[in-house]
Order: sequence, then C-alpha cells, then structure tokens
Amino acid sequence: MNNRLIYLSILALFFLTACSESTSTSLVDDSLEPVAKVSFINGSENTVLTVNRSQNSYFSLDFENVGNNDVINNGTGEGWCIDWQKPIDSDGGVYSDIRLYSTFLVEEWNPLNYLLNIKEQLKTDDSEITYREIQLAIWSLQGLPEFELDNVEPDELPARMLENGQPAFNKDKVKEILDLVTEGHRDFDFVDGTKFAVIAETPSDVQTVITVVN
Repeated sequence: MNNRLIYLSILALFFLTACSESTSTSLVDDSLEPVAKVSFINGSENTVLTVNRSQNSYFSLDFENVGNNDVINNGTGEGWCIDWQKPIDSDGGVYSDIRLYSTFLVEEWNPLNYLLNIKEQLKTDDSEITYREIQLAIWSLQGLPEFELDNVEPDELPARMLENGQPAFNKDKVKEILDLVTEGHRDFDFVDGTKFAVIAETPSDVQTVITVVN
C-alpha cells in the first residue's frame, strides 16, 4: 500500500470516528432514547420517587429530594405510565436516584402534552371517560414499546385495565380522544403556564412514568 493510500485510510477512519462521537451526544440518557430528545432537569439526579395507585390518574407519584430547578418541586402529583409492558411496584414502591426530564416544547411530545391540557375538560364533558381511557390514549400516543389499541389482546394489558378478565374501558371513547388530539394539537399554543409531562427515569426493568407540571 503506497503512502497516499495509507494517508487516505487514516483520514477516513478519523472522520468516521468523529462522526460517531458527535451523533452519540444527546440531551437524554441512552436508556431513554426512544422518547426523543427530552431535557434533563438540573438537580434532579437524586430524586426519590414513591409510586401508588390512584383513581383520578393511573398513579399518584410522590417526589422527594428534588434539587432546586425551574420545572418541578417536591410533592405529590398525578402519574401516568408510558412503558406499558414492564412492571412497577404501585403499592408504595420507592425508587431512589431517579433522574427527571422535561418534555416542554419537544415536538414529538406535543400531542401527549396537548392531551394533558384538555383531559380534565374531557372528563367534565363526558363522565364515562375515566383514568383508564386517558391512560390508553397516552400509550397510543407515546407508548414504549409502540401501542396499537386495536391490535392488543386483553390478556396483554395490565390488570388494572380489566375487570373479571374483561376490558374495563370504552375503546370508542379512547378513539374519540385520539381524534381530538390529532385535530387540536397542531394549533395549540405551548407557552409558559401550559401543562407538560416530566419523565421519571426509573430502572431499566421498571415502567417509565410521567407526571404533569405547568
């Protein structure tokens, strides 16, 4: 191999390595790559999260040891699941050293964040809409792995979605919610004061959960 060919080979290797290093940089931890480029909330790396079931939302999440930041405070908030196939201890389960991520103004999260802004009005307007329909809509919008309402069998769903082995939700209501989100989220003005999801990065073998802040 002549000197010119050796030089070109070394140069090509340099550019390939540089490209690989630059594209691996992300605002999100590698384990959360499927949820897009969300932003780490400074000071949240030692958060302690306690998970309980709720009848007003899928979970009640209690946050402790959250450092000073402009996004989320210590305290209890509503919780939802986005990783629908993994388990979580929802009977007072405590998870430590949890990192939190903001979805504010992340385009891929705009449909779900739009839903978070209209869900209370949806439940006020239609008493048949419960936390189950909202949770199923969230999975449909941002499920990990991908969630297709029409292709999931009842026995694949978490037990809280069933009663006596049968679906305890109204699939048509879920589809109505998704239609409203599809029609409305593009024109929604995401500004300071609107609601958005904060992701709690639980261990890799545990459901990823979100809470709602504004």
